[in-house]
Amino acid sequence: MTRTFALLIFLCVLILGACRSSAPPAAAEPPATATPAAAVPAIEPALRRLAIYDGASDSTAEMRLTVESGDGKRDTLDFRLQRKYTPDSVKTFLTVLAPREESDKALLAVERTDTATEAFSYLAGLKRVAKLASSSTLTFRGTKVSVQELLGLELAQYVASASERIREGDEELLKYTLDAPAERTLAFKRIIGLFRNAEDPVPVRFELYDDRERLQKTMRIEEMRAIEGRRTITRVAVEDHAQNRRLRLDTRTMQFNRRLADKLFTEANLIDWTSGASRRLLDSP
Repeated sequence: MTRTFALLIFLCVLILGACRSSAPPAAAEPPATATPAAAVPAIEPALRRLAIYDGASDSTAEMRLTVESGDGKRDTLDFRLQRKYTPDSVKTFLTVLAPREESDKALLAVERTDTATEAFSYLAGLKRVAKLASSSTLTFRGTKVSVQELLGLELAQYVASASERIREGDEELLKYTLDAPAERTLAFKRIIGLFRNAEDPVPVRFELYDDRERLQKTMRIEEMRAIEGRRTITRVAVEDHAQNRRLRLDTRTMQFNRRLADKLFTEANLIDWTSGASRRLLDSP
């Protein structure tokens, strides 16, 4: 990894983390009014559908992360996110496409339902595989991003501890408190998720809290589209309270069920891909 990019991204599909920052607590969303009403449906099935795209065997997405600093300066990162889904795991291979100086970066991750996620990057210069956890932070253009955010928040790892129906303006929403099991080494201790449509919950916003209960990031789902018949998040806006930055993650293309080979999601492939990309970067003018 280079000095400026210990690795990178989303949300994927969703996105980004400095969970142990010393920044002062950010203001949460204005309190909404709770309304006693019908029972709130369990959220776990909806989280599972988001994680595996309604039963797809694999997916390939090309995405763009835009980072805007407090002074208005913008940087972009383009990357490819390839994922393979099985009943008990999600495997991810992420490769950077642009900018050119970051195009030798890759991340391999394995998420399982019953244990902490394992992630790996390869340091070509040192010829060493680095092992990462969900809470590990990576840096792009001075912005810290957690592995968990690059993997779409790993929502299926959380346990719903509370739920209620609330109103925000004229809209009724479902509010869920998602707590991280202590042994999973997740970047965010608690996530507050807001959804609309009780019959088939659709995400609206996620609030990410660190282990000191400070609001670190607010993620708003700005666009969802049906792609190949599957509900897909295609644009996420992130307000990074701790780092005073705004981020946007756009899904530029998405394909499902392309029969991605198992060998793509191995340490051997991670090493081969990163080594080849590093050589090409060194050899090009």
